[in-house]
Amino acid sequence: MMTQTMINAATSVYALIGYPVEHSLSPSFWNAAFSALNINAIYTALPVLPENVFTALNGLKVCGVKGINITRPHKESAAKFCNILHEAAQDTGIVNTIKFSESNTEGWNTDATGFLNIINKHSLNPSNALIIGNGASSKSVIWALRKYGVKNIQQIARKFSIEDEKNNTDEKKTRKLSWKHKNFTNSIKESDIIINTTPLGWREEDDIPGFSNSLNSSKVFVDLNYSNKSKILSTARNRCKLVLDGHELLYEQGIEAFKILTNYAPPAEVIMNRIFD
Repeated sequence: MMTQTMINAATSVYALIGYPVEHSLSPSFWNAAFSALNINAIYTALPVLPENVFTALNGLKVCGVKGINITRPHKESAAKFCNILHEAAQDTGIVNTIKFSESNTEGWNTDATGFLNIINKHSLNPSNALIIGNGASSKSVIWALRKYGVKNIQQIARKFSIEDEKNNTDEKKTRKLSWKHKNFTNSIKESDIIINTTPLGWREEDDIPGFSNSLNSSKVFVDLNYSNKSKILSTARNRCKLVLDGHELLYEQGIEAFKILTNYAPPAEVIMNRIFD
């Protein structure tokens, strides 16, 4: 099995870019997967400020990096950088996986397809969904929910206003709601699945308005974060019938990205052990 001491001039390089990236588990499971398959490659995490993202992407490509993953806040910029976008990336304008070659820069959204896998794997069968947040991750979640056939989707975000609420006239579109206690209470009550796509939960003091009083044993809560200090996750686990944290999506998008970028079947058990350990 290859170890880091065997890195040489033929070693392939893969990376994660985002800001911040210090919390990421991706280097751990990618490098464990390379070792398990005896692939001469390394994976690292690179902090890239938003104003430097296109410089970084160009630099990684010209330096011969094979492929990268992208986390917040660069997923929309990554989509603009690619000259080929695959289905979910094309539909959402969001890219979290890029494969470089001399002639092409191909982008995938494995967050979107990974979330769809989660819905199917856990037989969630949602019919009414609430999404918290309106960033890149929320677009991926909406794509997966629509792909599954969920028609009733509500979305609460700090960016949304009373004017946005008044414009909720198209029943086929996601209903936008402003960040108010009343909206949280009502929308959680009406939803069978709640998905947090915001960074709320990484800090121990983070909370969601009306959250603890609105949940019950009929709800499914999915959080795209995976901090073990999250009060939000702790509250949900005490009240909901099922709670899934960000490790689930990290695994699903990770094994898909590994196959795309390396052309190897991912060692699922090795990756799972590193993520869920």
